[in-house]
Amino acid sequence: MASRDELIKREALELWRQTHDAPPPEVSGGELLEIICRDLDVRGYDRVQSAFLRPTMILRPEEWPEARKA
Repeated sequence: MASRDELIKREALELWRQTHDAPPPEVSGGELLEIICRDLDVRGYDRVQSAFLRPTMILRPEEWPEARKA
C-alpha cells in the first residue's frame, strides 16, 4: 500500500497535469499542492477552514448519489 505522502504526490501530480501545460516542479506533493493553490482564494471555503472535516465526511466520485443510480 502506498504511503500517505505518495498518495498526496500522485494526486498533486494529476491535478498539476490537469491545470498546467508545463512539467511539474521537482517538489514534494504538499509543496506542489501549495504551488497549485497559491493563487486560489480558499479562505472563505468552509471545508478548508473546518476543524470537523473527517474522512467519513468526504464523498468519493464513486459514492456520489448520481453514480449510484447507474
